[in-house]
Amino acid sequence: MPGPGSAVYQYSTLTSSAQAATAQALLASGTLGSIGGHHLQQLEARVADLTGRAGAMSCASASAALELTLRALDLGPGDEVIVPEVAWVSLGAAIDHVGARVRVAPVGRDLTPRWEDLAARIGPSTRAVILAHLRGRPAPDTERITGELRRRGVLLIEDCAQAWGVTVAGLPAGARGTVAVFSLNHHKLVSTGEGGVVVTDDTALLERLRALAGDTRIALPGRWRTSLRLSELHAALALPQLDFLPELTGHLRRLQHRLSVAASASPLTTHVLPEPGECGEANGSLLGMWVHDADTARELSDRFFSLGVPSWHPREGDLHLASSWPTRAEGSRVDLGSYLDMGVPYLPQEHHDAFVSAFTATLSEVALARGGAHA
Repeated sequence: MPGPGSAVYQYSTLTSSAQAATAQALLASGTLGSIGGHHLQQLEARVADLTGRAGAMSCASASAALELTLRALDLGPGDEVIVPEVAWVSLGAAIDHVGARVRVAPVGRDLTPRWEDLAARIGPSTRAVILAHLRGRPAPDTERITGELRRRGVLLIEDCAQAWGVTVAGLPAGARGTVAVFSLNHHKLVSTGEGGVVVTDDTALLERLRALAGDTRIALPGRWRTSLRLSELHAALALPQLDFLPELTGHLRRLQHRLSVAASASPLTTHVLPEPGECGEANGSLLGMWVHDADTARELSDRFFSLGVPSWHPREGDLHLASSWPTRAEGSRVDLGSYLDMGVPYLPQEHHDAFVSAFTATLSEVALARGGAHA
């Protein structure tokens, strides 16, 4: 496969020159704090506009943003929050930190719960459901889940940590929930190392979030404060990446579509995410594959790593899996060991043919190595 000089997986490096220029001007100004500058205001306005929401609040991390959201919504002891069995461990940690109970819903082959998975677990103590748009793709049952929860008075929190540039039935990911949380972590399409952004249409909730995160200009009687603000420097680094995001996702989707077609034709795969006709809603960053068994998934994932292609195959102890959390998982509908995904690089168009050919050859080699059992 094309070498590291041409294949870019850390997408933030693609705008490094623009980020450096913005950061240099900011450093020269000396206005690095979150209060008194203008980059944070621009970042929040841009993300709110991107998702079609009334406003946004930036924070030190997506995990911190989620916990602040739960506190601002007054969730606590006696409340239950449902989370999917595939998500980052900090979802459960945030719920536990506010004293609420974590309840886990199983996922299907799209790595997210359907309404039926959630409905069976909603009870009188259920205050909220966290729905994750995982691995750069939308949760496919989002519209139905949104409507059903609204009718029951249950809050929907969209976990959009991996969903920059994702759309769900024509709307941006993060456009439906009571709140939605995005991540600026190192591995995301918009990356400042650390950071998070909350979006919502509830302006009063935004004020509480700002106050809880440490904006001392906002009165919040009777509540403890902390300092989880994002810095001006982080915001300055994010802005050029938001400018580039449409071009980035468009480029990634074109290569992702070709890889999806190739993977769908392989005897190794039983299901591909996204399928060729679904790439338009994904952000293009990852190609997921369900294969016949865990050994095949492990071998294929290891093969990609050896070729310099980032790959994820869930294994025992992985903190993305409920089986590794200090809570009881309530069954599972799929064998997650049979899943893997691989990173889609930002790659010059003239190298796409070679990358797809190398990808197809890798699938064929693994099929042959496994004795053609699935051919």
